[in-house]
Amino acid sequence: MKHSVIYRREGWYTAFPRLDFLQDGRLSIGVNSSPFHDHYLIGEWRVLVSEDSGDTWQDSLDPSIPHNWDAPDRREKYDRYMDVLDDGTWLSAGSVGWQEWPNSKRDEIQKSGLMVREHQTSSDKIVSGGNGLFFQRSQDCGKTWDRYDYLVPGVRHIMAFPRSIKLLNGTILIPVGSNTEDHDTQAFVWRSGDHGQTFQLLPMGPNPCTQETAFLEYSPGHILALTRAEPAPGYLLEMRSDDGGRSWSWPMETEIWAPHSPPHLLKLRDGRILCSYGYRENPMGIRAVISHDNGSSWAIDDTYVLREDGGYPAETGMGRDAVDRGGRPMSDVGYPQSVQLLDDSILTAYYITLEDGVSHAACTKWNP
Repeated sequence: MKHSVIYRREGWYTAFPRLDFLQDGRLSIGVNSSPFHDHYLIGEWRVLVSEDSGDTWQDSLDPSIPHNWDAPDRREKYDRYMDVLDDGTWLSAGSVGWQEWPNSKRDEIQKSGLMVREHQTSSDKIVSGGNGLFFQRSQDCGKTWDRYDYLVPGVRHIMAFPRSIKLLNGTILIPVGSNTEDHDTQAFVWRSGDHGQTFQLLPMGPNPCTQETAFLEYSPGHILALTRAEPAPGYLLEMRSDDGGRSWSWPMETEIWAPHSPPHLLKLRDGRILCSYGYRENPMGIRAVISHDNGSSWAIDDTYVLREDGGYPAETGMGRDAVDRGGRPMSDVGYPQSVQLLDDSILTAYYITLEDGVSHAACTKWNP
C-alpha cells in the first residue's frame, strides 16, 4: 500500500474528500477545510487535481472541473451531484445546507422548526439547518444557470450525501437524509428519471436510517444501498430497489461493523463489489471489504486494513482539549471514496488525524 497526502494545513480541519475522474483521465478532489472541527459555515472549499493517479495533487481553479462549478456558497459544492449530460448540459443537484442568520432571528427560526446551533465565531449570529433541495442546469458551460429550489416541510435539517449514481438508463439517484420535527431521522432519494429535467423526493426507509447512504447499481435497475446506522449497534444497514430506485426494501443489518461511519460502494471490473468505510474504534483507520455476490454477503474474514494509525485528537482552532457533541476528544477519521485506476489498482481517498494532530485529506493506492 502507498499512502499520499492530498491536502494538509496546520491548525485546520480538512475533511470529507470528494473524489472523481475527469473526462480527460485526471483525478479531481474537493475538500472542506476549516479552523473548526465539525464545521458548518466557517472555512473554505478547495479543489485539487492529480495527473499521476493520485501520487501528487495540485490546487486548481479551473471552472470546467465540476467541483468548481458555480454555487451560492461552498456548502452546496459538497452536498451535490454533478454531471455533464450526453447533450452537453451541465447538471448539479443536491441540498441547500446550513444557513447563517442574525441572533435576533433565533426565536423565529426555532418556531419554524429548523435546527438551530451556535455560530462558531460570532455571538451575534446563529446557524440553522436547511430544508431546501435544488437542481440547476447550464447550457453554456457554466456561464448561466437555470435553477430550481424546493422546500421540504416538516424537517429540521435535510442534507444530500455525495454517494450519488447515474443508472445505465440515465436515471439519477441522490441519497438524502433528514432530521424531522420529532427528532427522528429519515432516508430519502432525490430521483430524476428524465435526465435531470425534474426531480422527485422519495422515501427509502424508517429509523434507524440516517442521511449518509451509498448507492450501487449491480445489474440494470437493481440497486444496493448501504447506510450508516445511528444509534448503536453500528452495523451498516442494507436496502435494495428492483425498480430503479422508486421503492426500497426494509433495512436489514449487514455483517459490516462500521460504527459512526458511512460507506462507499464501487463495482470493480471483475464484478466484485468493494465497500470502503472509516473505522472509528481503536485502532482507528480505514478499512474495506469485498462481496462476490452483489452484496448478499461480505468477506469479513478478509477485511483490508488500509490505515490503523489514526485516533489522535485534532489540533484545530479550538485546541487539543476540544470535545465533540458527545463529549469525546476531537479524533476523527473516515468518509472514504474509492476509484479503480487503469491498472486495476484502487485509490481510496479519506481524511485522518495522526499523532501531529492535523486532520488532513489523504489517499491510499492498493490492490484488492
